[in-house]
Amino acid sequence: MTIPERLRHPVKFYGWYIVAVALVAQFVAVGTQTYASTVFLKPMTQDLGWTRSQFSAVQTVSTVVMGVVGFVIGALIDRRGPRRLMLIGGVVCGAALIATSRVEDLWQFYLARGVAQTIGNALLGSLVVNVTLSKWFIARRGMAVAIASSGVSLGGVLMTPLVSAIIDQWGWRDAWVALGVMVWVLVLPSAMIMRRAPEDYGLHPDGMTPEQALTFSQAKRRLSSVSEVQWTRHEAVRTKTIWLIIAAYGIANIGIGAMLLHMVPFLTDHGWTRSEAALLYSIQAWVALLSKPAWGVLMDRFHPRFLSAFGFVVAAIGVLAILAAAHSGSWIPLAAALALWGLGIGGSIPLQETVWANYFGRQHLGSIRSIAMPFSIIFGAGGPLLAGLLYDGSGSYTLAFILFAAFWLIGFVLILLARPPRPPSEPNGDAPTDRFPTATIRP
Repeated sequence: MTIPERLRHPVKFYGWYIVAVALVAQFVAVGTQTYASTVFLKPMTQDLGWTRSQFSAVQTVSTVVMGVVGFVIGALIDRRGPRRLMLIGGVVCGAALIATSRVEDLWQFYLARGVAQTIGNALLGSLVVNVTLSKWFIARRGMAVAIASSGVSLGGVLMTPLVSAIIDQWGWRDAWVALGVMVWVLVLPSAMIMRRAPEDYGLHPDGMTPEQALTFSQAKRRLSSVSEVQWTRHEAVRTKTIWLIIAAYGIANIGIGAMLLHMVPFLTDHGWTRSEAALLYSIQAWVALLSKPAWGVLMDRFHPRFLSAFGFVVAAIGVLAILAAAHSGSWIPLAAALALWGLGIGGSIPLQETVWANYFGRQHLGSIRSIAMPFSIIFGAGGPLLAGLLYDGSGSYTLAFILFAAFWLIGFVLILLARPPRPPSEPNGDAPTDRFPTATIRP
């Protein structure tokens, strides 16, 4: 299969079509898995007689399933490419969402949403599309991943108020059906655009000509001790850097899923209606969305390790500010606090993906990324459940939010320690390089 000649023109580099599909895929995967959940929590627990910790446990089940499935998917992306995975994932995800509309018991909820929907989202979501993007871009990698990850924030901007309106009008069961149909409509046609790597079609990353690609490679070797070295999984696991990266992002991100799940209930507990809470909730998503181009520009110029550290600190401050502002009963300080938190988490996904690709290269990136999946289970599975248990025990989210702020600060320390590794041929430890010349040449 070939790409039409008109798509080989640099102005229409096919990689940007991949970016557009990646945006749609992440909107669907994260929107239905995370942003929708916060609106369903209260109506489902009240209707079915579940506690918040019981409802939250589905996110723990989901994290475990995602970790197991992701470990397998990583290697499949490198070998098979993303298109078939996304088609299967879209079908499974849509069917699972519709099945969720019929649940009566917890085990049915865990099976449909925690297992089936998670498998579908794993096949079409962030791991698949971001690994693919990292194969299509080098010089513009930061910007490409940042634009595509706007789909994550777009889920918060659109999904939360949309689902809230559907529930208010037709009830939570019909809302699940609507989400399932939406997944099929958006994902199945989009998946047909996806391709594995530019070299499969005689193209070069970023749409470079062969001469530009050669010049770019030479420039990187002159300016950085970490050029586009293609690490294998066996080589990567022998560095201390990979374990610091896993720990830094794993610990720092414990609170993201939990806060996204519990934020609307947290706000309604403080007196706002569900519609008002959904509107306030969307503020952080708007800021995260609008900040992504800025994160992309910064990532093309500065080391993503330092940018990640900055984002972790901003997120921690934002969480504490949300706690303080919620008790004020005023819109303005709460909106400002949510905006600050949205800025902090806005760069989380593109920064992490850029670190992985810049440190370890493109060729085996799927299998290398999959190393982190079992550890993602450990770090991510407990967050939503912890918040639910602490709420059920104390009637408040205060302690949970404080703990999550502390986790972001721990991540700040760890990511600063995760210096770029030396290429496998240079066994003298980790390199002191703090900057990648990713903006040296613009194709």
